[in-house]
Parts: sequence; structure tokens; C-alpha cells
Amino acid sequence: MNEMKYKLDTEILINDERWIVTHYRNRSGIEITYTLQSETLDGLKKSMELNERALTEIIRSGSNRDNEKN
Repeated sequence: MNEMKYKLDTEILINDERWIVTHYRNRSGIEITYTLQSETLDGLKKSMELNERALTEIIRSGSNRDNEKN
């Protein structure tokens, strides 16, 4: 079984917008999918779902990750 790479409440900066890992799930024991959530200044919440490979590539491409715990 895969182990999650990104912990809950990890903050990730994507295109100058702060996203927080709010949920994850193991899909068929093959890959982990993460739900990220962002909130606008007027309180509107947005979310997106990414698999671990996509999230890792976004971070490698220059996004910043806060709350990193190794």
C-alpha cells in the first residue's frame, strides 16, 4: 500500500495562491489522490483534486510548500 507523501494541512503555493491539503485517499491501492482547498478574500472556497505525481510536478516546477515536516 502506498504511503502519503503530503500531510494534511500542508500549504502549497500555486500561481501565487495558497492551497491547503484537506483530504487524501488511496485509489485502488495504486495511487494517492489529494484534495486541495483555497479560500478567496470574499470567503469563496475552491477545491481541486490531484494525484501525487501531478502535485509533485507542480511543486518541482517552482511552487512553494510550507509546513513541511520531514
